[in-house]
Amino acid sequence: MVWDINAPYKAESKKIVWEVAPYLRGRGLDIGAGDFKILPHAISVDNMNHEQFGFSVKPDILVESAEKLDVFGSQTMDFVYSSHTLEHISNYEGALREWWRLVKQGGYLILYLPDEDQYPKVGQPGANPDHKWDVSYGKVIAAMNGVAGNWDLIDYQKRSQDDEYSLFFVFKKISKSKPAHSWMDPKPEKTACVVRYGAFGDLMQSSSVWASLKAQGYHVTVFSSEPGADVIKHDPHIDNLVLFDKDQVPNANLPDFWGYQKKKFTKFVNLSESVEGTLLSMPGRTLHYFPPKLRHELMNHNYLELQHKIAGVPFALLSKFYATPEEKQWARKELDRAGKGPVILWSLAGSSVHKTWPGLDSVIAALLLKYPEARIVLVGGPECVILEQGWEKESRVWLRSGKWTIRQSLAFAQVATLVIGPETGVLNAVAFEAVKKIVFLSHSTVTNLTRDWTNCVSLFSENTKCNGRGDNEAPACHQLHYGWDFCTRDPETHCAQCQADISTDAVWSAVQDALEAP
Repeated sequence: MVWDINAPYKAESKKIVWEVAPYLRGRGLDIGAGDFKILPHAISVDNMNHEQFGFSVKPDILVESAEKLDVFGSQTMDFVYSSHTLEHISNYEGALREWWRLVKQGGYLILYLPDEDQYPKVGQPGANPDHKWDVSYGKVIAAMNGVAGNWDLIDYQKRSQDDEYSLFFVFKKISKSKPAHSWMDPKPEKTACVVRYGAFGDLMQSSSVWASLKAQGYHVTVFSSEPGADVIKHDPHIDNLVLFDKDQVPNANLPDFWGYQKKKFTKFVNLSESVEGTLLSMPGRTLHYFPPKLRHELMNHNYLELQHKIAGVPFALLSKFYATPEEKQWARKELDRAGKGPVILWSLAGSSVHKTWPGLDSVIAALLLKYPEARIVLVGGPECVILEQGWEKESRVWLRSGKWTIRQSLAFAQVATLVIGPETGVLNAVAFEAVKKIVFLSHSTVTNLTRDWTNCVSLFSENTKCNGRGDNEAPACHQLHYGWDFCTRDPETHCAQCQADISTDAVWSAVQDALEAP
């Protein structure tokens, strides 16, 4: 549209908020925010000179002029965003130079400005009397050329739909000295976006979905978050990985954000709560309080199969961790250091309180006695270090919790003889690899998780009585646990009752079968 002086007032940033949101990760500024900050985590910077427009504001940081922001250090911001402010500054080249100074390498400068083709020019009837210059694509590019050459204009839009009359620029700070204009690159015909936040195991499962989409010829974008997304950062089936911080887009606004983004892709696949909330009940939701038998009847479906159905792609077993060449080389060197005997990688715990098995020490002792050349590698986060205690002086037990990264653990899992552990990302990452696996199931059943896994033995308790299963009414609780409020704790081991009920004899038998079978 062309600007209309009679149109009702609306903060300009409200028109662009869901377009710009993916670029607003981390720490950044909203310069000239006025009465609407682009997203809650942004730092609003303003001079409070808005009385002439009929409102007053109190910014996070008060400045005299946007041309001088020495309160902020150079390259300290992941993003600098500004809407309908630069046109109020006579020395806009100087302002851009100052804003660009603040942007980190790999960060963004985002500008949303009135388009001179759609807005009255300076001095014309209806023009804002405080505007100092008329904005065009050419003037902004010329100014940025004068500021620095190390930028790539990754997005440019002339926005005239609905009540917009503006130009949208996204500059990324790059290492090359020559400016780039990647927004002009040819666009793929078929585009798919998969939304999947979550832990390592969640991302490993969902990797089968975007592999299937890639096989159908889609250019694949994945919306995800760290730390879970660490395990998919080198997946060749992902063309564009867009990471979000926790609450970067507030939960209450996610439906609006997703609805906006959906229009930008040929296919939009939202896997949020495709497992959690759907096949694993969440505290506070109605299903969490259903009788155990009924909950089992409703939720005993395969996680991966459901995700493929949501995506509308054929069911396939394509979940995989993709190690880099350097990670593969590192894993092989570590394996060589272990010697010629069997190497057992033991994932000690998962992301929930019920994902640890209490008989670890007994099985390690038995392994060392029967298989003198065996090496047992214990992995997990820093919180798992306590589970390693007692083995510090045993050279055949490698204590790697809190030392190896998750990617190192997954790369090593691919070359190990046997991988053991609860329902964790480590086990999910090798689900369809040839390596042998022993999984301790807790809130999931074989049907849910391991039904189609390769070379896998699934162990689970068969006679557990607990809050989630009732009087042994179901083989799994199908509940998410964020603490012990709804999970029964074994009084002797202090682990989840369902894990304590998996006998050491059953685990030892499975370990021997795995190591001795051809």
